Amino acid sequence: MIKKLFLGFATVLLASCGMISAPSVEEPTPIPTFTPAAGQDAAVNPSPALGGKQSGDLFVWIFSDPNPPSRGDTTLEALIFDADGQPVSDAAISFDIDMTNMSHGKNVTAAESLGEGRYSGDVFFLMPGPWRVIVDVERAGETTTVRFDFMVNW
Repeated sequence: MIKKLFLGFATVLLASCGMISAPSVEEPTPIPTFTPAAGQDAAVNPSPALGGKQSGDLFVWIFSDPNPPSRGDTTLEALIFDADGQPVSDAAISFDIDMTNMSHGKNVTAAESLGEGRYSGDVFFLMPGPWRVIVDVERAGETTTVRFDFMVNW
């Protein structure tokens, strides 16, 4: 009993002195500018990419219209290539969007194939702030997940 009382008092004392604080909220990592490899057809690269990442043997870029993304209706596009530099056109793609600092629940949009490794889906950003798009790439019975964090404007 005395141990619990002492620990409680010590915790309050340290917190009031600023020695213990609430977990800090990290700013989202900005999506880096990413340019597909030289020689890729301009029709495959529709606009400046919001970001690009490699996950396993896949390379995934995302784009938005408007760019940068803003509150309201937005079209997201994913461009997906395999490790051999070939467009991935045989996948089922979905975009799961959510704020990183306050969840709005699951919000998944199935993307439509546009061919040449391009997939498109319409999403709605409820408010400006830090958001995450989780791109799920399902192919040959396996799912690859790639996450992109960025800011949505007014």
